[in-house]
Amino acid sequence: MIESRRSSGIDIIGDVTWGTHFCQFYDAKEDLIEILVPYFKAGLENNEFCIWVTSEPLGAEEAKGVLRTAVPDLDAYLKKRTNRNYPLQ
Repeated sequence: MIESRRSSGIDIIGDVTWGTHFCQFYDAKEDLIEILVPYFKAGLENNEFCIWVTSEPLGAEEAKGVLRTAVPDLDAYLKKRTNRNYPLQ
């Protein structure tokens, strides 16, 4: 079976197969933003179900704000998610 690859959104990692896992260590909030924003942008653009669980030093509202700078139509993606009727778990 040929595995399809998709962009991770992270230049240094490049394309990955579904189910790929990796870990990111960071020193500052800016490092976290630099790696996660492109990752989630790529996921949203590929119509993937994305969950970003936030904690200090980057709270939920700030995470949405920085993601919105990279994904200007973020509200459309968020609305699309709520229309799928996914149950909260």
